[in-house]
Amino acid sequence: MTDIDPSAVPDSPDAWRALATDWAKTSGVHSRRYTDLMQGAAAHLGAAPQGSHTLAWALGVLTLTACLEGRALPDAAPVVAALTAAAERLDGAPCNHADHPYLTDFDAEDLTWRFRPEEMALRAVDAGPPLDDPGRWKCPRNVAGFARAAAEAVSPGTFDDVPVRAPASVGRGLEYLSDVIYDHPYGDPYETLVGEARDLLEAARQDTPELPGLVVTNCALLWYAVSERVDSVEVLDEIIAAHEAAARRCEETPVCDHATHPDLSDFENYRRDAELMLTPGGRRAYRWRQRSLGGLPLEAWTCRHHFGIEAEIALDELREARAELTAEAGQADEEG
Repeated sequence: MTDIDPSAVPDSPDAWRALATDWAKTSGVHSRRYTDLMQGAAAHLGAAPQGSHTLAWALGVLTLTACLEGRALPDAAPVVAALTAAAERLDGAPCNHADHPYLTDFDAEDLTWRFRPEEMALRAVDAGPPLDDPGRWKCPRNVAGFARAAAEAVSPGTFDDVPVRAPASVGRGLEYLSDVIYDHPYGDPYETLVGEARDLLEAARQDTPELPGLVVTNCALLWYAVSERVDSVEVLDEIIAAHEAAARRCEETPVCDHATHPDLSDFENYRRDAELMLTPGGRRAYRWRQRSLGGLPLEAWTCRHHFGIEAEIALDELREARAELTAEAGQADEEG
């Protein structure tokens, strides 16, 4: 990776390519390099929103947001301020386009862009193949859309009118649960059961927005937890303690008026949605997809009243399984 100066405007195609590589390959959102690149691209866009490189800077910030995994950027305020100011200035430009790539080149089903932002940035500055329909791509209102999308990715909740990319971990993040749920675990299934239970317990104690999603993942594991495959009272005790804490926390929520709630009967049908519930950016991405394609509203997935009931139902089964396991252990001791 070429260590270029993020505050300088590249002066050749090779320099642009080096910067785009830096955008795409720099990781570690707490690192100085990542911060410099993010702030540099946003500052360039904010300083010259009508400049010849404005689309490239917007796409550069968008490239860097992939590393956030759907979570807010630490110290995002100056980046959001620069992106917002640029978007406000650009949105006032006249335009006769029927649509723009920031909307039409986004896949609402997969919640991702149909292009690589860093590659489109190079095409925008003539360091790659020519843009298809450059007027639509370089239109100030299109650039404003990408700036708002980048701001939303940097700080979820900033804008509500732009596509939201799903965190890169979605699609693989909960696959390890499937291994246990379908009885083909790789490694120790107890680690998965206890790990999810501890995450749920912490979310209940801290009262985090991830609580409903973690109730969902623990309920998905319920059949395995109460089966004969689990012969550890200590494991069941951890799972029970987590569900008890979740149920207590959810009891504080008033009764909801939602027409329906997620059907948790088939994990593969809702795994990807459950993954989205576990980060702020993921929940925003789900809302965008639901608005575009339909489906249950986000509020049904984050309904604490409903998932408090699910936690209580799970507790009945868990306590019964624990009682049976304890009775079996007592009988074995007597026979021994």
